[in-house]
Amino acid sequence: MGFFRKTIDKTVSGLRRPFAVVSAEWNRMALRERRLISALAGAVGLLIILVAGYIILDSLQEISATNENAREALAAIAKHRGEYQDAKARMIALEVRIGHQPPQLATDLEAAAKEAGIQIPETIERPTSPAGKNYLEHSLDVKLRKVGLKELATFLSKVETNPRLIAITRLQIRKAFGENAALDVEMTATAFERIKEDKRKKAAGTTKGKG
Repeated sequence: MGFFRKTIDKTVSGLRRPFAVVSAEWNRMALRERRLISALAGAVGLLIILVAGYIILDSLQEISATNENAREALAAIAKHRGEYQDAKARMIALEVRIGHQPPQLATDLEAAAKEAGIQIPETIERPTSPAGKNYLEHSLDVKLRKVGLKELATFLSKVETNPRLIAITRLQIRKAFGENAALDVEMTATAFERIKEDKRKKAAGTTKGKG
């Protein structure tokens, strides 16, 4: 307690001399000089207040704008929440349809052709290729000869609704020679395989080893 008391006394004593000098100088000044200094001090004080007010007002406006943007973002999220949920559900459904096992494209297409009442005379399997970091792409070129439009539509519908995700990435239709309603069709069916985590790590390790 005594230490703080001594510190306070020393501080007061140290400030007395500057205040005394300033007071003496102030008393020696003429009235006109005092008025000028007072006016200058008032102007400086007013300027400080104005600057501080501007800074505070600008900060409040920035906070208000940020809050308004946040409210608009929340409103947009709430408005499109249903669309987001639907898109997420579709994505999950696609993930399930893709699966981790290699697709049996030829088997699935033969089954769809059988349901449509047509035959697949020729297929050519394309080499498997990567589709991004997480998937492998499997494609099969298919040729159909002298099929009807109705049977073709049924076949494409069966392919589209297959439990396994199959996309027709190329479709070329020509009228069969000498047949009124028959069509010759060439198409490419594509399915995907999700790469398992252990296979991805193994492939990455092999790539590093080669490097």
